[in-house]
Amino acid sequence: MTEAFETSITLNGREIPYRVVHSRRARRLRITVADAKVIVTLPVGVKAAEAEKMLRQHSDWLLKQLERAPRRKSQAHTLPEDVVLLRGEARRVEVVQEAGRKARTRVDETGGRLIVRVPAGTRGTPRQLALDWLKLQARAAIEEETARQAQRMGLRYRSISIRDQRTRWGSCSSKGTLSFNWRLIMAPPTVVTYVIIHELAHLRQPNHSKSFWEIVAAYYPDYKLARSWLRKNAAAMRPADIEPGR
Repeated sequence: MTEAFETSITLNGREIPYRVVHSRRARRLRITVADAKVIVTLPVGVKAAEAEKMLRQHSDWLLKQLERAPRRKSQAHTLPEDVVLLRGEARRVEVVQEAGRKARTRVDETGGRLIVRVPAGTRGTPRQLALDWLKLQARAAIEEETARQAQRMGLRYRSISIRDQRTRWGSCSSKGTLSFNWRLIMAPPTVVTYVIIHELAHLRQPNHSKSFWEIVAAYYPDYKLARSWLRKNAAAMRPADIEPGR
């Protein structure tokens, strides 16, 4: 007989969902990482708080295991170099080299495609050439939605930064500064809204306690679906040829 429940922990600023399982077969505490999912198995009678304690004691090992998991997964979910995710949909990127065009790149959305117009002789994969435009789209969408959700939640934040984070979709500092990953532009707008509400909720509750998730649920009841989408599509949102230092 087993008993289980879902919760999360924050390690080095990263929120990590995990499953706590009480098992009559277990003789000791055990952490398992499989397919980027964390499970802590406890013997019956051991308090659930011991699971969090164990994760913190082995945080370095756990974070290393989770770092490796997305890389293994990405090998099976790599998009073609001329395809990007945009607002949750795969878009083909077509590069048009124009002899008369100067240094400025222009991107047009048309017919479900992205047409990237660049000066003749420009080098780079289609995804790389669309990168700056994608970041601009991310900033505009995130800033607008954050302002809207903050007003709705009756909250004030200090500033917003759009960054290239490898392990986070967003963060909130103790001073009220919000940071978001530009790759969120690849997610459906509803998922972006969840991430924004999640970080704004930290202005009221800095941890991931029950009270925190109650705040999130009050403004985004389907937050578990959004979290699931991010976990399933993280690899496709981080193709190797648009990582930092491209």
